[in-house]
Amino acid sequence: MAAPASSTPTSPTARHRTELPTWALLTLLVVLVIGGWLWRRSRRLAQETARLARQHRALQSIHHRLRNESEQLRQQATNDPLTGALNRQAFAGGLREMLEHLSHYAKPVHLIVLDLDHFKAINDRLGHLAGDRALKLVTGVVHEHLDSADLFGRFGGDEFLIASADHDAASAHALAEAIRVAVDAEALRQTPPLEGLTLSMGLAQADPDSGYAADALFARADAALYEAKRQGRNRVVVANPQTPERLNAFAERHL
Repeated sequence: MAAPASSTPTSPTARHRTELPTWALLTLLVVLVIGGWLWRRSRRLAQETARLARQHRALQSIHHRLRNESEQLRQQATNDPLTGALNRQAFAGGLREMLEHLSHYAKPVHLIVLDLDHFKAINDRLGHLAGDRALKLVTGVVHEHLDSADLFGRFGGDEFLIASADHDAASAHALAEAIRVAVDAEALRQTPPLEGLTLSMGLAQADPDSGYAADALFARADAALYEAKRQGRNRVVVANPQTPERLNAFAERHL
C-alpha cells in the first residue's frame, strides 16, 4: 500500500512573493482614484475650454457685426446715399472745424462750389439713370484729385462742395481746372457718352483779410459759380473783391 503523499507547507517567503502588502494595495487604490479624478477633471477642463472658445468666436462675430452696423449707421448719417460724398450737414460741420483750426495759424482755406451744366437736359434727354451716372462720374473724378485732408460734399441736387487747406490761390485754381477738364474728357469716354456733361465752378478763399466765416466764404464761392454760369458755363471763376457786395443776393443759400 502506497504511503500517502505528504503536503509541503508554504513557506513565508513564498507567501510574500504572491501577496501584496496592505499598504501597497492602498497606495494603488489611491493612485487609481486620484488618476481617475485627474482624468475627469482634465476632460471637464477641455470641455470648458472648448465652450469658452465657442463663446469667444460668437462674441467676435457679434462685435464684428455691430461694428459694421455702426459704420453703416454713421455712413447713413453723414454721407449722401447715391454718391458717397458727405451730406450737406456733415460737410458744413467739417468746414467750420477746418476754418476754426486754420484761423489760429492765419492759413488760407479754399472753397469750390460746383454744379453740372445742363443737368436737367441730361435727365430729360438720356433718362434719370444717366443723370445718376453723371453724378457718380463727377464724384469719382473729384475723389481722384483730392487729398485725404480735403472735404468733399454734396450740397444738393447736382451741386457739390470742395474744401481744401493745402493750396495757395494758384494751386487751388489749378485743382479746380484739373477736375473740370477731367470731367469733360471722362464724360465723352462713357458708353454711351454723357454728351454735354461739363462743370461750372466758383472758387473763394478764406484768410485773415476776408475772414473765416463759413457762410460768407460759401456766399463768395456761390457768387463766383453764378458768374461762371453767366459767362457761358464750363469754366472756373475766382471770387473777386467785389463778390462780398453780392452776399444779400444769396442770403437764402447758406451752409
